[in-house]
Amino acid sequence: MSIKTIFKYIIIWQIAIIIITRLAGLFLPLQETYIGGATQAYVENPLLYSRANFDGNHYLTIARRGYGYAQQAFFPLYPNLIRYFSKYMLPVTAGVAISMISFFVAIIFLVKLVQLDDTNPNIAKWTIISLLAFPTSFFLGSVYTEGLFLMLVVLSFYCARTKHWWLAGIFGALASYTRFVGIFLLPALIFEWFETSKNKKDLIPILLIPLGLLTYMQFLDKTTGDPLAFVHVQKLFGQGRSEKLILLYQVFWRYIKMIFTVDFKNPIYPAVALEFVTGVAFLWASIAVAIRQRRSYAVFAILCYLVPTLTGNLVSLPRYILTAFPFFIGYGRYLTQNKPRRMLILTVSGVLLVLYLSMFVRGYWVA
Repeated sequence: MSIKTIFKYIIIWQIAIIIITRLAGLFLPLQETYIGGATQAYVENPLLYSRANFDGNHYLTIARRGYGYAQQAFFPLYPNLIRYFSKYMLPVTAGVAISMISFFVAIIFLVKLVQLDDTNPNIAKWTIISLLAFPTSFFLGSVYTEGLFLMLVVLSFYCARTKHWWLAGIFGALASYTRFVGIFLLPALIFEWFETSKNKKDLIPILLIPLGLLTYMQFLDKTTGDPLAFVHVQKLFGQGRSEKLILLYQVFWRYIKMIFTVDFKNPIYPAVALEFVTGVAFLWASIAVAIRQRRSYAVFAILCYLVPTLTGNLVSLPRYILTAFPFFIGYGRYLTQNKPRRMLILTVSGVLLVLYLSMFVRGYWVA
C-alpha cells in the first residue's frame, strides 16, 4: 500500500468526520459541560473545538497553565508538544495537528509492520480500513493522545522488528511518557528480543522504555509528593474505578446487570453498551492474538486490554483499544477472508461510528 493510498484513505475518513459533525448539530442538543474550549469557542468553531471535548480540555489546560486539580492522570508528552507548537498556532489547532500527523505516520509504519509478515496486500488494506471504520476511530484525530501514542508504539515495534534496537528503546521511552500503558512495551520487546536477537547488547536499549514513566513519576513526587498520583487521582473523575484489583468476570457481571437495569433512554446507555460489547469482542480477540500472532504482539495487546479492566469497569476501553494495533492486524486478516462478512461487519462498524461520533461532538460521553 503506497503513501498516496494511505493519504487518500485518511482524507476520506476526515471528510466523513466533518460531515457527521456538521449533521450532528442539526439533530442532537448540545451538552455544554465538557465541550472543547468552553461554550463560546465551541459555538464559534464547532468543527475544531468539538475535537477537544472531555479530556481534550484537560490537555489544552495543561498546555497553557501546567497541571491543575486531578490532571496528574494525563501524562506530559502530548500537552508539552501542544505548548511548544502553540507558539505558532492556536493550542487546539496544535493538538489536532499533532494527532493527525502522528496518526498518518503511524499508519505508514503499521502497513510496513504488516508487510514484514504478510505478502498479501489486502491484509494491510483491511487492517487500515478496519481501524478507520472502528466506532471510536475519531479519537485518533482529536485532542487526545491516541494518535501520538499509536505512532510511538508502532515505531517502537517496527524498529525492534528491523533490529534498530536503540530507536526501539527511545520510541518506547517516549510512549511511556505519553501513556502509562507504554510501559507494556518493555515485556513485549523483551519477548521480541528473545525471539530475534538474544544479543545482550541489544537488550540494553529496551531497558530505556521505563524512563518515560519514571521521569513523570519523579515529577509527580516533586510537585505532589505522590509518584503514583496518576493512579490515585482516577477516583476523582467519578467513573467508579477501584484501587483494588477486580477480576474480569466480576466486571462482566457488573455490566450485564447494567445492560438490563439502566434505562436505555439514559444518554449514558449507549456508552455502557459499547463498553460491554468492546469488552466481550476483544476478550475473544485476545485469545485469537495469543494463538495466531507474534508473542511480542500478543503480550502488548493483551496487557493493553486486560490491565484497564482490573479497575472494575470498562470505561474508555473502546478508546484505549485503538492503540493495541495487533488486534487490528488480526481484524484485517479476518476481513480479508470473506467478502459478505466483511461488508456486514464494516457496515455495522460504520453505523456505530456515525452514532458515537455524533454523540461525542455534541458533548455526550462516549469513551
